[in-house]
Amino acid sequence: MFLFGNKKINVILILGVVILKKIDINDWDRKKIYTWFKGFSNSCWSMTKELDVTNLVNYTKESKTSFFINMLYVVVKTLNSLESMRMRLVDDEPVIYDNINPAYTVMTESGVFENLRHDFVDNYNQFYLLAKEKIEITKKQVKNDDIYNPKNHYNEYHITCVPWIEFSNISHPLPDDKSSQSVPRLCWGKYFKRNDKYIINFNVTVSHMFCDGYDVAQFYLKLQENIDSIRIISEN
Repeated sequence: MFLFGNKKINVILILGVVILKKIDINDWDRKKIYTWFKGFSNSCWSMTKELDVTNLVNYTKESKTSFFINMLYVVVKTLNSLESMRMRLVDDEPVIYDNINPAYTVMTESGVFENLRHDFVDNYNQFYLLAKEKIEITKKQVKNDDIYNPKNHYNEYHITCVPWIEFSNISHPLPDDKSSQSVPRLCWGKYFKRNDKYIINFNVTVSHMFCDGYDVAQFYLKLQENIDSIRIISEN
């Protein structure tokens, strides 16, 4: 048993490596909120906010790299820095993962979408090369996978984008499975120019079991800070 913030947690080890921590809800100050929203058939809520991605767009153009991969890296790195975004419901118990990976949609050359998932690597250059390789392989995929989305994949973020249009809001289809509902879903649209700045609309959908308005606000503020401070990429 360890003390994690103001929660008691049981640490689960696999080959000596911590992969997730079970929260003791009896010593959790969020217990009543978690319990209340766990009783909902759909505990999710959503927010869409404009972000200034000028620095990231300029870096992408200067470095001739992929805006999507650059954005993906900053988004997942930001998510992993926040405890609330790493919480999940697993085997009907609340847990915290140490590190969570991206899972995102890629359109194949046949026009069919496939879900791609791989490890999150904290080093930007390594992450970029890994994501680029995986995306190129998936784009050229001839035979589609029989299963669109494997079950029991909770140590990931579900990410997509709509790069063809600008949008003001978006909704996500949600399964009845409460564990799957606890996985944050994120989507951004096409960036556009306004007063010499590049803007995107960025949607976050989370479970109220683990994330309140404060938590999502902290994510947006931290994400904007990381986008503004391009050093998160250029010095990594």
